Amino acid sequence: MKLEIFRYILEVDRLHSISAAARSLHIRQTTLSAAVKSVEEELGYPIFQRTPSGVAATQPGEQFLALAWEIHIKYEELLRLKQRTTEGGPTVHLLLPPSVMACLPLPLTRLYGQFELRGNLSFEECLSVEVGNRIAAGHANLGLAYLTEENIRQYEAETASGTLRLQRLLWDRIELLVARTHPLAGLERVDMDQLYNERLATEKTVRDDAILGKRLLKWNKVTKFTDVDLMKQAILEQQMIGFLPRYTLLSEGNASEMSRFSVVPVEHTERENRLALCLIQREERVLGYQEKILSSCIQDYFSQFCREHPGFGEEGVEHADGASSVPDRDQ
Repeated sequence: MKLEIFRYILEVDRLHSISAAARSLHIRQTTLSAAVKSVEEELGYPIFQRTPSGVAATQPGEQFLALAWEIHIKYEELLRLKQRTTEGGPTVHLLLPPSVMACLPLPLTRLYGQFELRGNLSFEECLSVEVGNRIAAGHANLGLAYLTEENIRQYEAETASGTLRLQRLLWDRIELLVARTHPLAGLERVDMDQLYNERLATEKTVRDDAILGKRLLKWNKVTKFTDVDLMKQAILEQQMIGFLPRYTLLSEGNASEMSRFSVVPVEHTERENRLALCLIQREERVLGYQEKILSSCIQDYFSQFCREHPGFGEEGVEHADGASSVPDRDQ
């Protein structure tokens, strides 16, 4: 009996469905059915029985599953030991939207570096709308994305199938960024209809935006820059305007720089000006040891950020018990 068979059968038990388990494992349903049947023939008793809602363990099957789980856990421990002792180690990829790429890598690298793990850490810029698809396709196992309530409902349907996990890190909104010398800088708030003759600087392709909607497509003075830093430089030097999330504007390292800018709340956006910055990742059993550490560092960083900036914690940052989520380094 191969070790991977234990993982297959445990997934069938977790989802109570051979077809759902096959999708989660990315194998054919017929392959999984044949594997379960082969094991049952080898054991001499059925592990599962059919029920109106799918499959359930038989009495001897429950005993088999308990032992199979222990074997699976021990095997995972052996793999983690190998990861910690093999020269070089794996490269951990983290997908980040442009506005988060501008401020998160340095503090996150500092947190992750405290664990002195072998291997490499790689940050890759990715639009929020593409993060989930990139992870589902296997290009990375971890990513951050700004999502609307509608986006979150779609992802929650994915998490119910066991393929992806989603966790809200903070609640946010976009605001207008201008130089302190700009005529708009003195306003308490600005209406979107006031802005169409302004020169817009952006770090992403103009498209149907999650908050601004299709209004950006009608803008006739748009310059797309390769990153947020160049975008902000153009705002300062060329009297352009831009939109950025509040987290980007208030994050570590931006305090002194922001003295040169003015941030103005935006009204009458095409869609509700409310976004959640979310951690999207594959199910935990797929993550390597280094990826679990990085995931924990991300959660702890944003928990601390929300404690220091309570306005971002509306509806709560999702920690089960408030304790540090970093795994034990000896695990």
